[in-house]
Amino acid sequence: MSYYIKFFTLLLLFSFNISAHELTINLSGQTKEGVLSLAIYNNAKAFNYSVKGEKRSEQGIYSGIETFIELKESHEFTIDLPEGVYAIALFVDANKNLKIDKNFLGIPKEQFGFSNNAMGKLSAPSFEQAKFWVEGNTVQNIKLK
Repeated sequence: MSYYIKFFTLLLLFSFNISAHELTINLSGQTKEGVLSLAIYNNAKAFNYSVKGEKRSEQGIYSGIETFIELKESHEFTIDLPEGVYAIALFVDANKNLKIDKNFLGIPKEQFGFSNNAMGKLSAPSFEQAKFWVEGNTVQNIKLK
């Protein structure tokens, strides 16, 4: 009997350490309505592959949001995540073709954004530029470009 009590006591103690932390994402600067595709990564390789590649990949996405957003001054989303390091990449798919459209120079024609409002030099930012730490209540304010 005491074995079961010890087991459940340990289980209870460990369950408190696996608590979720709240991430609030505030979006601003929207100019067109469309489908928001927001991906949260906790893996640098997956983030870098997805944002620097030609095709959108869902591989390596820890969590995400895909929802239609009307044209508004700002939007707020809340997600529960375990404590850790993450990076966000998002775009607003105005024509609903499930990809971010680019011009002949490779510049996005649809709005996009990254955590920390990170920007790369003539390309998407790296995971290192976009990463942030989630611990307790965390806020990311992202201005769409």
